[in-house]
Amino acid sequence: MKRKIAMKRIILTVCLLCTIACAFAFAACGGSGSGGGVETYVFEAEYTDLTGVQGGGHSNEASGVGMIYGNGTEEEIEAGWSSGYFVAFTHREGVKLTFEFNSSEAVSGATIVLRVGSEMGNLTFTPSSFEVKLNGEAIEYGNMTVENSSVLENMKFYDKTVTANASLLKGKNELTLTVLANSLSGGVTAGPIIDCVKISTKAKLDWNPLTDNPSKRGDI
Repeated sequence: MKRKIAMKRIILTVCLLCTIACAFAFAACGGSGSGGGVETYVFEAEYTDLTGVQGGGHSNEASGVGMIYGNGTEEEIEAGWSSGYFVAFTHREGVKLTFEFNSSEAVSGATIVLRVGSEMGNLTFTPSSFEVKLNGEAIEYGNMTVENSSVLENMKFYDKTVTANASLLKGKNELTLTVLANSLSGGVTAGPIIDCVKISTKAKLDWNPLTDNPSKRGDI
């Protein structure tokens, strides 16, 4: 009898230790919701340096901070506009947005997502019509279809993954988005409306957002 009781105690102890070990392993793999140390960083298009950027719309033009749309209201944020602003007037060859950021380490396997919309119908972009470069190297993302929202006031944005295996440099990195000549909108060039860029990685990222850009629109 004593041997049976002792054996049961040993079995219970082993089971308890296994349970604890599994719990630690689960937490270490990100099972607690930490994502295994991966964080997502959001870079707002309206906070990039828009100096010298010449944009175009349906029948009008804008440049620099004048390309920023929105008022940063709670209603606009709730509508899915990150920070309540976005960059429009992207329907011209050569429109280029540059996102400069720093990484705490050189790392591979980073995911880059563009949050974009369209006012020119359902548009399907490829690297030959809309170029995405990381540190000077073009990202071959295949096709990126962006659904139509018809007017800026009701713009809907969608997250589009362009790569899940980006390599970041330690220190300064540069991501550029460039509208190339195309005939996607009735034979004329069209670009996506750009809300923000999201980068998910285990490295620590930071940048210097120009948060006063929207307030400068009245200075034009």
